[in-house]
Amino acid sequence: MVAAEAVEAHVRAFFEGHSVEVVVRDLGPDRREIVSDLRVLVVGPGPRSDSWAYVTAGCWAAMEKDGHGLEFVLTAHVRDQRFIDLMAMIAYYLALFMRTGFWHRSWGTVAEGDGAVRLRGVRLG
Repeated sequence: MVAAEAVEAHVRAFFEGHSVEVVVRDLGPDRREIVSDLRVLVVGPGPRSDSWAYVTAGCWAAMEKDGHGLEFVLTAHVRDQRFIDLMAMIAYYLALFMRTGFWHRSWGTVAEGDGAVRLRGVRLG
């Protein structure tokens, strides 16, 4: 099973009872090469959480090193296209930085508008 498909299957199982939309964000031809399998899974509120979740699927393959890779999860109180765009940008830049040897490991809670947006990197493998 391709890593992105495994992440999607996990998200669908974990968020059973929630809507899960798969969004393929067009990053442009040069950027698409860096994270070719990238998609953002948009999970609606439901029985497990009353927040929206935005989950990358496809980063792992682009960033994998020694059997380990990263995917990202962001939670917010609203569905917003800007969060999909943000997740795609994070995935692209982190994959690019991993390929070029630059790695800056800092993420956490970020203020966004009238609430807080939580972003976490999830190490897989």
